[in-house]
Parts: sequence; C-alpha cells; structure tokens
Amino acid sequence: MSIHNVGKTLLIATAISVSLSGCAGMSDQETTVAQGAGVGALLGAGIGYAIGRNTPSTLIGAVTGGLIGASIGGTVAERKAQYANEEDFLIAEIELNEEFIGEAETENRQLVAEIERLDRESQRLAQEYQAGKASRDVLARQKASLEEQLAKAKQINSLVDKRLADANEVYHETRQKRGAQDQYAQQLESSVAKLKETRQQSSQNVTNLQQMYDRMSI
Repeated sequence: MSIHNVGKTLLIATAISVSLSGCAGMSDQETTVAQGAGVGALLGAGIGYAIGRNTPSTLIGAVTGGLIGASIGGTVAERKAQYANEEDFLIAEIELNEEFIGEAETENRQLVAEIERLDRESQRLAQEYQAGKASRDVLARQKASLEEQLAKAKQINSLVDKRLADANEVYHETRQKRGAQDQYAQQLESSVAKLKETRQQSSQNVTNLQQMYDRMSI
C-alpha cells in the first residue's frame, strides 16, 4: 500500500472523527463515545495496516476501531468521575454496553460468514494444490488472509473481554449498593449476560480461525 493511500484512509477516519465529535445536540456521554469511536478508528486503521500492509487490512482495523472507541474510556472509576450523580453514570454505562454489544455482534456475524467462506475456499485450494492445480503462492496468500481475519477476531475478543470485565464491576457494585431488584442493577445484569454470549461467539471465532490457520500447511 502506498503512503498516499495510507494517508487517504487515515484522512477519511479523521474526518469521521471530527464530524462525530462536532455533532450538535449530543449529550456529554454521546460526544465522548463518538470521539472515542473516531480515535478508535484511527488506532484501528493503524493496527490494520501494521497487520496486513494493504487497504483491506487498514479498513478492517478502522471498523474494529469503532469497538476500541467504546472501550478505551479509561477505568470505571475514571468514567464515573465524569458524572454529577450515580444515576447518570449508570444510565451512560448501560447505554455504552448496549452500543458495544450491537457493534460486537455485527462484527462477529460478519466474521462467521467470512470464516465459512474461507473454510470452503481453503479446502478447495488444498485439494487443488494436492492435484497440482494450485501453486504454493496461492496457498500462501490464502494463509495470509486467514492470519488477517484471525488477528481481527483476537482483537474483537480482547475488547469484549474488557467491556465484560467493566460491566461486571459496575453491576456487582450497583447490586451491592442498591439491591438486586433495583432497575439499574437488573439492566446491568442483562448487559452482562449479553456480553457473555457475545464473548462466547467471539472466542469461537478465534478458535475456528486458529484451527483453519493451523491446518493450512504450505
């Protein structure tokens, strides 16, 4: 990928970041999340380029960077300090959980579809290679594609783990202070359950891609 193309991709991510952070009518929490998503896109684009050195890798990083934006907001204590009262903080955390879950589930679904496609393609190429109809270079490119998707899957899984840990911390603290029947405690409990399901899928994606990558001997 040329320096010009890298700059163009990062410029687009920067423009998204600026436009999001300047949207009128946003609450402080919405602005913080939007700015974080923009910064995350920039970080993700850099990570993607470092992994794959090409436009698809950079764009994958930028997409996953949106998840980073929802996860790099410091510790629970630091986020709590931004709010005047506990209820505002809890509402913001619940909203952040839901937004993150939505993004992570979308990324996971896309990865599942990509894994199925790569699996079919890898099996076909392996058969063609054994029959002398595919070159070693073709297999090497396929393995590189698997490595790229594996890196993305691991990144998503790591981010889900972090969000789940934060959500668990807020939930247990809220339940202890406000009781199990409190509306916020119950909503946070629901978020934790959804995040556990999301983590299960993201972990499975990593496992499936790792197995495919390991089988792709060249």
